[in-house]
Amino acid sequence: MSKLREFVKLDYFTVKPYFTVKNLLIYGAMILFLTIMSANVSAGISIGTMLATMHTGYPFIAGEKCNMDALYVTLSAGKKTVVLGRYLFTLLLNICVVLAVFAFSMIVMLAYGIFGHEFQVAVSGSVLLFMPALFMVLQAVQLPLYFKFGYTKAKYTSIIPFAALMAGYMVLTGFLGGISGLDETLNNVFANRFAYIAVDAAFLVIVFASYRLSLLFYKKREF
Repeated sequence: MSKLREFVKLDYFTVKPYFTVKNLLIYGAMILFLTIMSANVSAGISIGTMLATMHTGYPFIAGEKCNMDALYVTLSAGKKTVVLGRYLFTLLLNICVVLAVFAFSMIVMLAYGIFGHEFQVAVSGSVLLFMPALFMVLQAVQLPLYFKFGYTKAKYTSIIPFAALMAGYMVLTGFLGGISGLDETLNNVFANRFAYIAVDAAFLVIVFASYRLSLLFYKKREF
């Protein structure tokens, strides 16, 4: 457990330099613009989870630049610890990003009202849960590719599911009449409690299969 915790901390320190003030300001501006334009906090959450997905590959970038994989072997971390730690780090990154974006969006909306602007903001509960889960499924597709080929070889292949997801999201929201339409559709679907069970089960199966594939691929690599 201690090795797993130390590995997650190591991943954090390798990714930390990418979260510069300039990048955070750019991300904040994007979230601010979309939240105000859509009048829906869920739009900001969607962008936040997309950014978290983009940062999922950063530990692999740092690992290749500094030959960290060879260091992991030297430190006797074990390949299983590396894979499990990377998945745990990705989960924590998602949670932190969603919470930070949600808090930021709500503060923006409150400030907007304080200055006398009449502005009704929606919080789409189903979308708040759906979008992070959807992007985590995308991450579950990308991670085995990174573990098998490394970031440099897999970065172009990993763009394909990302592009497909974004295109599908744009088409779906356009067809349903925006985020509010998507939220209404999801509410109707999840009105049946068995839908929650089925979706949760499918999500867990996908993540577990992704983890097993990543472990299988990573064990076969030589450093």
